[in-house]
Amino acid sequence: MNPLARFVTRLIPPILIPKAWWSAYEGANFTTRRARVPGVPPGDAKRDLSPSVRTELVRRSRYLHKNSGFVRELVGNMVIYSTGDGIRPQAQSANPEWNRLAEEYFALWAARCETTRRFSFEECQSIICRAVDVDGEYFVHKTRDRDGRPQIQLIEAHRVGDSAGSKDTVDGIGVDAFGAPLFYRTIEDGGGTRDLPAEAVLHIFEPESATAIRNPPILQHSINHILDEMELLALEKHAVKDNADIARVLKTERGEISEDGDFSLPSTAGTAEPSDPVSLQRIVGGKLVALKPNESIDSFESKRPSPTFTGFLEHIRRDAALGVLPFEFAADSSKIGGAGVRLIVAKADRRFSYRQLILIQRFLLPVWAYVIADGITRGELPVQPGWHKVRWQKPKKVTVDAGREAQQNRADVETGLKTLSESYAELGLDFDEQAEIRAQDARLMIDLAAKYQIPLEMLYRPSTGAVVLAEPSNEVAPPSPVVDTPPSA
Repeated sequence: MNPLARFVTRLIPPILIPKAWWSAYEGANFTTRRARVPGVPPGDAKRDLSPSVRTELVRRSRYLHKNSGFVRELVGNMVIYSTGDGIRPQAQSANPEWNRLAEEYFALWAARCETTRRFSFEECQSIICRAVDVDGEYFVHKTRDRDGRPQIQLIEAHRVGDSAGSKDTVDGIGVDAFGAPLFYRTIEDGGGTRDLPAEAVLHIFEPESATAIRNPPILQHSINHILDEMELLALEKHAVKDNADIARVLKTERGEISEDGDFSLPSTAGTAEPSDPVSLQRIVGGKLVALKPNESIDSFESKRPSPTFTGFLEHIRRDAALGVLPFEFAADSSKIGGAGVRLIVAKADRRFSYRQLILIQRFLLPVWAYVIADGITRGELPVQPGWHKVRWQKPKKVTVDAGREAQQNRADVETGLKTLSESYAELGLDFDEQAEIRAQDARLMIDLAAKYQIPLEMLYRPSTGAVVLAEPSNEVAPPSPVVDTPPSA
C-alpha cells in the first residue's frame, strides 16, 4: 500500500478498507491480530543501519561477549576452527627457491608485524576474526614504522566514525558518487579525527548487502534472546537460593509459635514443667520435636529450576545460535545420532570455510602483496614473475570420525580422486615441507641400512610390500648378432 493507504488503515476499521488496497500476498495485508512490523519502507541498508543504531548494537554485543558463556563459546569456536594456529602463506611462483625465500621473508616480518609490536600475524588473525563476530567489522591500516618498513595498525570499529550531522562521510567513511570508499575517518585519543586514504585501509567484514557501508555485529539478531536468558537465569538463581535457605516448614492452626516453645517435650512426670530436651537427646539420639494439636512439620522440597524452565532456556539458545553456528556444535550434541553429528559438523565446517575466505580475500592477500612488494623494492627479494601468487594453508579441518575419514582419504589418494597436496592441506600441513621431510627421512634410512649392512626392511616396511632399491647392473650386455649382407652389385 502507498503511504496514504497505510495512514488511513490506522484510522478506520479493516472492514471498511477498500479491497483495492488489499494485496494477494497475505504477508502484506493488515490485521489487528498481529503486531505491526517496525521499521521504515524498504531502502538502502546504510539508511537502516544508522550510526546510533550500529553503535548501540556494538555496545550490547560487546556486553554479551563479556558476560555470556554461550556467546563466548560461539565466538571462540569460530576463531579456533577458522584461524587455529594461523593461516600460513605458500608462494606459488614458478621458482621454488624464490618461493622459499619469500615465505621466510614474510615469516620474519610476521613475528611482530603491527604497530604496538605486541602481536604476531597469527594473533592478529585471531583478533580480527573475533571482532567480526562481536563488532561486525574490523579495520586494518597499512602503514610503516620509523625505518619505513611495512606494518599494520589494528583499528576497532568504534575508532571509525564522525560527529553527528557530518555531510562528507557515511558513518565515518567518505564515499564517491558510486559508493566506493575514498577515505576512512578515525577517532584519535584526544577526540580529534584523522582521514586515512581508502587504499591504505582494509575493511574486513562479511557482506550481506550491496548498499551497506558499515556492518552490524554477526550476533545482532541474538542480542534480545541472550539478554532475556541472562535476566531469567539471574532471577531463577535468586529463587533457588531463597528455596535453599528453607529447611523445614511448620504448619500450625494458629499460624504462630508460642513463647513456651512448640519445639519442646512434655514432662515425663506429668507435671507442667517440660523435660530437658538435651537430656532426652542423649538417651534416644537425634532431635526430639513436640508438636501441638493440628500442627505438622515437613521437610521443604524445592522444585526449581524445573525441567520446563531448562527446556525454555535451551529453546532461547538454539534460536540465538541460528545464523552463527549450529547449536549442537556449540553447546550440546547429546541429542543427535551419528548421521546428525556428521551433518552438523559439515554445516559448521562450511561456516568456517566462509570465514576463512573473508579473511583471505579482505586481509591476508593485500598484506602479502604489501610486504612482498616492499621487499622486492628494497632489493631484499629478487624480482620474480608471479611474485603476487600465493596459496594459503588453512588449519586442520574439523572431523567427527578421524579413523573412518583417514581410511577414506587414503583410498581417495590411491585411486587418484585426491592429490597428495589436497590431502596434506586438509590436515593443515604444507605438502612441500612434508615431502622434503619425507625425502630426508628416506635418505637417512637408506644411509643407515648401508652403514650397518642391514636390510632396509628392518628400518622401514610399508604396508604395500617390501622396499626394492634399484642398483646399477655390472653384467655386460651380449653382443648383437652379426648378419651377413650380400655384396652390392
